[in-house]
Amino acid sequence: MPVTHWTDRILLLLRQDRAPQAEQELRQMLHDDPTDALAHGWLGMALLEQNKLEEGQQEAELAIHLAPEYDFAYYLLSLAHLRQHRPQEAQQAIEQALALDPADPNYHHTLGIIRFRRGQWEAALRAAETGLRYDPAHIDCLGLRGRALARLGRRADAADTLQEALRHDPDAAGTHADAGWVALEAGRPKQALGYFREALRLHPTSDYAREGLVEALKARYWLYRGFLKFAYWSTTLSDGTRRALFIGLWVLARFVPLLLPLYLLLVFMSWFADPLFNSLLRLNSHGRHALSPDQVRQSNQFLVLLLGGTVAVVGGLLGQLPAVELLGFATLGLLFPVVGTWRLLAPKRQRQSMWFAGGLAVVGLIAVGLVALGMPQTYVTPALALYFGGLVVYVWTYALR
Repeated sequence: MPVTHWTDRILLLLRQDRAPQAEQELRQMLHDDPTDALAHGWLGMALLEQNKLEEGQQEAELAIHLAPEYDFAYYLLSLAHLRQHRPQEAQQAIEQALALDPADPNYHHTLGIIRFRRGQWEAALRAAETGLRYDPAHIDCLGLRGRALARLGRRADAADTLQEALRHDPDAAGTHADAGWVALEAGRPKQALGYFREALRLHPTSDYAREGLVEALKARYWLYRGFLKFAYWSTTLSDGTRRALFIGLWVLARFVPLLLPLYLLLVFMSWFADPLFNSLLRLNSHGRHALSPDQVRQSNQFLVLLLGGTVAVVGGLLGQLPAVELLGFATLGLLFPVVGTWRLLAPKRQRQSMWFAGGLAVVGLIAVGLVALGMPQTYVTPALALYFGGLVVYVWTYALR
C-alpha cells in the first residue's frame, strides 16, 4: 500500500509519545474519508500505543476489510492479539503479514517475540536472524537475538549482540532493558539494575524496563536469586520434562524424608515468591516506587490472606477453638487460587480461576460454619473433603499448566 505525505507526521508524533494527538488528527482525516484503509491502520497503531487494545484491534480489522492486501494492518492485528495474550491469533496475523511482505524485519521481530514467549528459543532466534538479514542494524531484532541466545546458554554471544545493538543506538531504551534481562538471567543483579535504570531514564514509562527493575531488586535477596536461577533453568526444559521433574521431586521426597523440606520450599517459592518478595520490596525506598499498582494490590491481598490465616490458626490452636483454627487453614489455602489467578494472562482463564477460588471460599466457609455449630462429623467431613480435594486439584492442574 502506498505511503502518503501525512504518514511521516503521524510517525513523528508516535515517536515523540504524542499518540493522543496522532489519534485526533487521524480521526479528523477519517471523518473526511471513512474508507481510507491506510488512515485506519495508523489509527490502530495510535490506539495501541495508548493501550486501547480492543479499539486498536477493531481499526486493524477494518483496515484489512477495506484493503485485504494491506500487510501493515495484519501486523497491527498481531500486536493487538499479542498484547491481549492471544498468541495463536497473533501468530496467524503476523504470518499473514509476512506472506504479503516477507522482507519487513518488524514482522520477523514480532513473530520472534511470539515464539520467545512460548519458550521456543530456537524458533525465536531464527526469526530474529531472518529479520537481521533484511536489516543488519535492526535494534529490536538484535535485542531479541540477544535474549534468545541467553536462553539457549550462549551468554557470550548474547552479550556481544546486545553491545552491537547499543553501538548502533546508545539511547535505545529497549536494548538497555534487554541487556538487563540477560544480565539478570546470568545471575548479575547489580549489573542488571544499572541497565534497567538507564532504560527507565531513557523511557520512564517502559513497563518492560520497570518489571526488570523489580526483578533485579528482588534478586538481591539470596533466596530469591537462587530460585530465579532454578526458574530460568527450568524454562530450558520442555513442558513434558518440566512436569515430569516436579512429579519426580514429589515422589522422591516421599521416599527420602530429608528432601521433604527442600521440596516444600521449592513448592512455596514456585507459588508465592513474587507476592512475598514484592511485599518485602515495599519496605525499600526504591522498591516501593518500582512496583506497579497491580503489584501493590496483589501484595495487599497476599498479606491479608497470609497474616489473617496465620493469626487464625495460631489463635485457634492456643484458644482451643476448632472453628477458628479451620478458618485459618481455609484462608491460607485460598492463597493458591488467588495467586494462581494473578499468574494467568488470558482473561478467560483468569475468570475461570476466580470462579474456582470463589467456590472454594464458599465451601470453606460452610465447613467452618458446620464446625462452629457443633455439627457431627458426618456433615463436616464431606465439606472438608470437598474443600481440600478441590484445592489439591487446583494446585496440580494449574501448576502443571
